[in-house]
Amino acid sequence: MTDSDNRKAWFSHRLRPARADEVGVGWYGGHPRGVPNELWPRCAVCGNPMCHMAQIDAGPWLDLGDHARMSLFICHATGGRCEDWDPFKGSNQVLLHRHRDDNLYDGPPTVRVYRRMVLALDDMLDELALMTRVREDGLSMSEALEQLRHDKLGGGAVWLQGDSTPLSASGEAPMRLLLQLTTELVAFDITPGGMAYVFFDPDDSSPGAAHMLWQSGG
Repeated sequence: MTDSDNRKAWFSHRLRPARADEVGVGWYGGHPRGVPNELWPRCAVCGNPMCHMAQIDAGPWLDLGDHARMSLFICHATGGRCEDWDPFKGSNQVLLHRHRDDNLYDGPPTVRVYRRMVLALDDMLDELALMTRVREDGLSMSEALEQLRHDKLGGGAVWLQGDSTPLSASGEAPMRLLLQLTTELVAFDITPGGMAYVFFDPDDSSPGAAHMLWQSGG
């Protein structure tokens, strides 16, 4: 990772519900666009169709490499017995789309459907400047992290149960955070107060280059 990549990783955009006059960058919940039934992810553990959580488009706010959109799915068919928090178990999945397809296709019945919320962005935040205040101005780390404990694109992860950043395929570098997702905007079933994290592997050019995990809030 270059110095410019390190610098870029410190910038983030907070996600919030879009106003009626705003064009969103994606959405939580609802029915995903561009995912026909034959491509709908199924849990590798129990075989059931997963629940759609979110779709976010690539842009200046989100670097997805050669991909135009990401879609998040999670298994809720067995009440957590499929270990849907694990990034490699196959009970959650991040689809990376080469092209942006806004068509609605039929999908399989799922355990539940989250309400749809169109998302917009706050202005870019320089997280490095915030951490500099911790080192140089006496701002407490807990107060700094509290300012970052929200739904956001990019930046650094605020861990609830310790750093679990996945390593790239080479095993030599940590993956890059794409999305931090809370249960505050939409009550996702990742335990109350839990948080999900989506990471991107820069060493992987395949549609499976992104991975999701979550941690409980208790």
